[in-house]
Amino acid sequence: MTEPIERIAAIDVGSNTVLLLIAEYSPTAGLTIIVEAEDQPRLGARVSATGRLSQAAMARALETLERMLELCRAQGVSRIGGVATAAVREAENGAEFVQLVRAHGIPLQTISPETEAALSYRSAAYHFPGAERTLVADIGGGSLELIGASGGRIRLSRSLPLGAVRLTELALPLSTLRDQIRHALDQSVPGRDWSGSAVIGSGGTFTNLAAVALAQRGLSGQPAQGVEISAKEIEDLLARLSALSPDERRQVPGLRPERADIIVAGVAVAAELLDRVKAGSVRVNGYGLREGLLLEMAGIG
Repeated sequence: MTEPIERIAAIDVGSNTVLLLIAEYSPTAGLTIIVEAEDQPRLGARVSATGRLSQAAMARALETLERMLELCRAQGVSRIGGVATAAVREAENGAEFVQLVRAHGIPLQTISPETEAALSYRSAAYHFPGAERTLVADIGGGSLELIGASGGRIRLSRSLPLGAVRLTELALPLSTLRDQIRHALDQSVPGRDWSGSAVIGSGGTFTNLAAVALAQRGLSGQPAQGVEISAKEIEDLLARLSALSPDERRQVPGLRPERADIIVAGVAVAAELLDRVKAGSVRVNGYGLREGLLLEMAGIG
C-alpha cells in the first residue's frame, strides 16, 4: 500500500522579508522541500520610529502573501502555517494586519520572541546535531534572536533589538553602531558561558554573507546551506562593504541588490556576536524559522 504524502507550507512574515517553504511529508520519508520563495516588502520599515506598520508596507506585504497563497494552491498544499515576528509583534496596528491577512485565507499568527528563537533552533538542531554547546543566531529585520543549548537542552533565549533594518534606520557611523551592538550583547550574552560554542546563523544576513563568501572563493551559485564563514572573513567583508555606497554594494557578487542598504548593519551584528563568544566561525542554516515551523507541523524533532 502506497504511503500517503501530504504537502504542507510554512510562511515567515519578517520585518524585512517574507519567506515561503513548501514541503512534501510522509511518516517514513520525513520532509522534502519542493518549493522556496521569498520577497522583501520591508513590512517593518520605520516601525521603531513610528510604532506602526505603514499602509504602504502592509499593502506590499499583503500582495506578496497573496502570491504565495496562489503558489500554495497551485502546488496542492493541504496545510499552511504562518507566523509573524518582530515588526508585527511590536506595531500598534500589528493585530489589524494579522486580521487582514487571515481574511485572505492565510492562518497567520504573531509569535513571541521565545517561540521565534525555538523554531530557529529546531531547524538548526535538525541539520547540525551533535555539538556540546550550540548558539543559534537569527538576524532578522527587526531583531536578533539568540538561543543557546548545552547537552541538548536550551539554556539561553534572548531577543534583542538588533535587526538589520532597525539598526540601519539609526544612521550611525559604523564604529558607533558596533559599540551599541557590543553593549547590547555584553548585557545579554554571558560570554564566559558560551565561549567556544558552535555558532549557527540563519536569516538573510547570514545567507547573503555565505553567497558573497562563496563568490570570493570562486564558487558563485553554490548553496548557502552548511557553508562555514570564518570570523576573519566576516571582519574583512564588513570592512569592504562599509567602504562602499549602497549602489556600489549592489554590484558585489553574491549580494542581493535589495539588501545593499541594510547588509552592513547585519554583518556588524554577526561580527560582534562571534567576538563576544570567541567563536572562530559561523555555519549557515539557510532555512531557519520557516523550516522549524514545518518540522513542528510535521511533528519531527
